[in-house]
Amino acid sequence: MESKQDQREEEQEMAEGFVVWKDILKADIRNEAQYNAASLQDRKKYHARNQSAYTKRLSVLRQQSNVDLTDTENPVYQEMKQYQDIKNFHSRQAKRIERCLKRGKTSCNDYYSAESEGNNRRRIKYNTTPTGKLDPYVELSLEAYNSLTNEQKAKYHVGMSRIKDRSFHDRMFHRVSRAKENLPTFPSPKYGGESTQVVGIETSREEYENMDREGRAKFHSREIGRNKKKGNADLVRFHRKMYNRLSRQSDLPNYYSPEHEQESD
Repeated sequence: MESKQDQREEEQEMAEGFVVWKDILKADIRNEAQYNAASLQDRKKYHARNQSAYTKRLSVLRQQSNVDLTDTENPVYQEMKQYQDIKNFHSRQAKRIERCLKRGKTSCNDYYSAESEGNNRRRIKYNTTPTGKLDPYVELSLEAYNSLTNEQKAKYHVGMSRIKDRSFHDRMFHRVSRAKENLPTFPSPKYGGESTQVVGIETSREEYENMDREGRAKFHSREIGRNKKKGNADLVRFHRKMYNRLSRQSDLPNYYSPEHEQESD
């Protein structure tokens, strides 16, 4: 049987939800055609009402839920994210229109919906997660980093570059963006990626030791071509030997350089 406390909470939720959607229905603008025909002042009011309504709805959802910020597949998290995106869309349009009004304009680059806006905006990372918590970028472990797609790695490096090690993360971002060059990337300088040369980017031994089998094979393949151009037959033989071991998935050990191999003798 439902307790009185449960009934009160349910009534409160219904009342808050009613207030939110009542605010939206107050707007005279109901479709894109009406929006396009409206004045800038009315468009601004439309976006302000919607921003307020979705802010309230998001606030209620946050208060009633306890979703971890890493549980991004949770349906409640997804609902929060949807409200956050819509809220920010209407906030963005209201600010655009406000700037246009201050400049005495009668038209503006504003949009009725997020769909019509599309990519016609500069994307900025939110300061908070959909759950309302601060969303600082946290340095990833090598294992967690390697599980990301190239697109996710690129976003990670963009975010981290705003916090620390900017030159490192800018360099990793460009490596990820030029994925066809097969240059290794890392979540932080402690795993590698610091060594550079005047022309191109050199792979350090530390980087090599953090690579998987495929990454090492690509490294030796590049070194074979590089040393052929230099006419260094000894290094060509060494890197071809390592490449063959890796490509055949041999149990024999592989080494970064002849010196590395000699150390292990």
